[in-house]
Amino acid sequence: MIMKHKVNYLVFLVFIFSNSFCLAQDFKNGSYSVGFKYFKTYDESRPYVVNNDTISRPLLIHFWYPSKDNLKKESYSFKNYINLISLREDFNKASSEVDGNSFNFINAYSRFAKQHLGIDTSLTTQQILNSSVTAQYGITIAKSKKKFPLIIYAPSNSKSSVQNHIICEYLASHGFMVVSVGSAGGESLNRKNDQISIMAQVADMEYILNYFEDSLKIKYNGLGLFGFSTGGLATTIFQMRNEEVGAVFSMDGSQEYGHYMTLSKVDDFNLEKTNVPYCLVHNNYENFSVYPFYSSIVSREKYRFRMPYLDHNGFVSYWRFFDLCSTNNSVSKFCVSYDYISSAALTFFNTYLKPEHVSNSKSELSFQNNEYIKAEAKDNSAIAQLGNLILSDGIASAMDYISSNQETFVNKENEINILSKMFRDSYKNEAKELLLFNTKNHPNSWQAHFELGFTYKLHDELTLAKESLLKAQELNPENAEINKVLNEINESEKK
Repeated sequence: MIMKHKVNYLVFLVFIFSNSFCLAQDFKNGSYSVGFKYFKTYDESRPYVVNNDTISRPLLIHFWYPSKDNLKKESYSFKNYINLISLREDFNKASSEVDGNSFNFINAYSRFAKQHLGIDTSLTTQQILNSSVTAQYGITIAKSKKKFPLIIYAPSNSKSSVQNHIICEYLASHGFMVVSVGSAGGESLNRKNDQISIMAQVADMEYILNYFEDSLKIKYNGLGLFGFSTGGLATTIFQMRNEEVGAVFSMDGSQEYGHYMTLSKVDDFNLEKTNVPYCLVHNNYENFSVYPFYSSIVSREKYRFRMPYLDHNGFVSYWRFFDLCSTNNSVSKFCVSYDYISSAALTFFNTYLKPEHVSNSKSELSFQNNEYIKAEAKDNSAIAQLGNLILSDGIASAMDYISSNQETFVNKENEINILSKMFRDSYKNEAKELLLFNTKNHPNSWQAHFELGFTYKLHDELTLAKESLLKAQELNPENAEINKVLNEINESEKK
């Protein structure tokens, strides 16, 4: 086991407090110093719109790597990272504008952390920006008899690669190279069309991989991917298009939620090409997903972990960095959870990208349950197959499948409710058919009637909605959620 009462492969950041701001030292568990460089380039084959001007697509490539040098310790500040967010579309932006953008960005994020996450840095915005990070800019890549594995990181919706700088640094300190570029839509920063945006990010990932090989002339041994949120959509398609990928790590990836429906319509989507080790760490929302991608892939080497203290926002490193900068000695379980994500990623990539790494993947990745990370073993494959049938062959074929496996699906009322929620925005008729099956087979379930009523209401079928909700209310008269939705319908009928 790698986790019991403490994390063994954990990110340990040692902070020295001087003049009321923090100085981040090397990760203790990594034998390498961490180098960092960025590269400004353009993909001239794709147009990109900035401030109403059309230019070639700008790509600000971020590169973290292992090094044996330690010449510039504490020389690179958090502000150096944050400045890259402002520069990603305009490499020549005035320094005064960059400074202002960086200050406003961290000021907003630190306020959010204090007001909504209970993280009090006890520092000013400028002191946070001045804090050192682990990486040292421009130091030499370590020489090794065996080439280092390469990992491509795919950030979330229109966000910068530095949103998860801690895990990128941590992996580099353990002998991995990490390369990344910010997420953007098809022709601008905004992701207006999901399918186009997915493929734009995939193209960016393929571009930076070619740049890494052809322009930087850096060799690697083993290729892995990790993505956060919508970045998970891009890693999914990238893996399906590239046989070289040896492992995929997902941080609450959108492929496990409602975006799976959009993903399945992308031309390159092919579940038969998913015979690659996959590890998913996801948020603690209950009854929110049947994890359709995880439950559909053909790989037998797959792992799923729930993070009990995290919502979706918890999968970025800003909060952990703020927490570590704080002079407050209290422990934030929300922030400490990030260390367990880092630990899981390291163990997973060590297992599958480093042939020389002596390990037993089953024992190392079968973490003992603790309050920060919990292994999930529930089998949702039948529900996932049902969802895939709806997407590929339509609701009629899916209902035939249910009829042929009546005993199985009668016992999956909750899973069918969850699947219907994932379908109800874009596939309303399909969602209703699933819920009608539930109400028929579970006539005394208030939840089944409520979900059907809510779905009717969502699509303005108020008479049917009210009928189902009144049945739910009859079965559970004290439920506040039922009463709230009924009141909303009654108010709308008065208008």
